[in-house]
Amino acid sequence: MTKDDTQGRYPPADMTDGSTFAPASLRAVFAEVRTDRLILRQPRSDDGPAMFAVHGDPATNRYNPAGPDPDRAASEETLRRWLRQWEDGGYGYWAVTPLGDGTVLGFGGIMRLTWRDRDVLNLYYRLTPGAWGRGYATEVARTAVGLARKYVPSLPVIARTRPANIASIQTAERAGLVRRPDLDTEHIVFALGWTPTR
Repeated sequence: MTKDDTQGRYPPADMTDGSTFAPASLRAVFAEVRTDRLILRQPRSDDGPAMFAVHGDPATNRYNPAGPDPDRAASEETLRRWLRQWEDGGYGYWAVTPLGDGTVLGFGGIMRLTWRDRDVLNLYYRLTPGAWGRGYATEVARTAVGLARKYVPSLPVIARTRPANIASIQTAERAGLVRRPDLDTEHIVFALGWTPTR
């Protein structure tokens, strides 16, 4: 079960457009979130080696058509992009660590991006093979979706995965996303809060 330790930390007067909180307030909520077993924290500039350990591993990229990152520089460029997202929006993908241990098990959470000409929150989870099979990805995904619906409710949450990636499919479903064949591309799509545009 996920603990919502953000109760009372969110000033309602800080809404910028009636449905979206300002980046500073979002950062106060998202920068470090604790669940029963994990700390989900904003990535740091020194997380490059951990990024490469996850994104450069062929096992974690089995279903990624682009394959693993070829070198640490590629992972560090991704990290810089993620840090800009945090700076601009106040939230983004987390570094995932176990409680009481600073070891990075992987990365996950939500990030705002444009997909099908709409702003959406992309749900992402990628953990080291040593962390597989323990329910950590589901813990990350449920926490991210819960916070997204509470604090960024104007944006739909989507998850895109390959049909053969059963673990990813199960994680999206356990996080509350619904299969949306009408949105499929080369990926199969799960969504929450997606409504037709007029």
